[in-house]
Amino acid sequence: MSKTIILFLLALPLAVLAIEPSVYGAGDLDSKNPYGLTPAEKKILQNNEKVTNLNKSVGGVQVELSRINEGYEGLRSVTESISLKIGKIDEKIRSLDEKTKDIEIIRSDLIELKEYSSEGRAIQEENQEKIKIAITELGLLIDSINKNYVDKDKFNAFVASQKAFENMVNEKLGKSAEKKTKDTLKTKDSGTIAKDADELFEKKAYNDAKVHYENLLERNYKPAKANFYLGEIAFIQKSYASAIEHYKQSIALYDKASYVPTLLYHTGISFEKLGKSKEAKGFFKALKDGYPDSSEAKKLTKNQQ
Repeated sequence: MSKTIILFLLALPLAVLAIEPSVYGAGDLDSKNPYGLTPAEKKILQNNEKVTNLNKSVGGVQVELSRINEGYEGLRSVTESISLKIGKIDEKIRSLDEKTKDIEIIRSDLIELKEYSSEGRAIQEENQEKIKIAITELGLLIDSINKNYVDKDKFNAFVASQKAFENMVNEKLGKSAEKKTKDTLKTKDSGTIAKDADELFEKKAYNDAKVHYENLLERNYKPAKANFYLGEIAFIQKSYASAIEHYKQSIALYDKASYVPTLLYHTGISFEKLGKSKEAKGFFKALKDGYPDSSEAKKLTKNQQ
């Protein structure tokens, strides 16, 4: 019995020593610094450490991926913004290309217009120079007519005799009607009389038109035009001396009217009819030199061929 107790007492410290490590954390895998591990526990601990490290690595990778993703999203946003801007720039470039094409077309048209303008100006200046020469020659011719054709008294006498003849014809045609027309004109304004005169001339009512134009001369309303049409009426009625007198008065008052080519042509013909071919040629030359493109000049050229 005593031996058994003694053996028990001797074995007790060993048992306490065997149990003690477990009591103070030996074999605890969750401990910060585990000890007293078995080989299997050590293997588990190593695996746990690998898993922990792996989790940390994965966590780091996820963080990095998240950061990269955020950066990517930011870059994508910037890229989209840049793409929109590039699209707008492309649109502007296309628009500018179209405008550039239009500008080139306009520039080309302007160059052509400038060329045409230069050519037209040159032609105009050339024609103006010819007209100046023709007018100068015409002036000299008129002076020559006044001095050399017939003296003033004879010319006036000739015109007077022609007018006397015309008046006699007018009396036979009906002087009372003419007087009535003159009385009617007193109540009208000059513009209305001028309009009526042109209409009567177009209708070939020459005697009535003549009364209207003579009334305009009395009022001194557009005397150059009134003299021209009185010359035309005299020319049509074959009163060539009277026609020449009115044509001379007309061109002396205004030598740039649109009817000047007709005036020169009919003046030349009037001189021919009166047997004055030399004077006629002078007016025909003035017509061809001053107004070469006029229908009268072309008609004259055709008649002379």
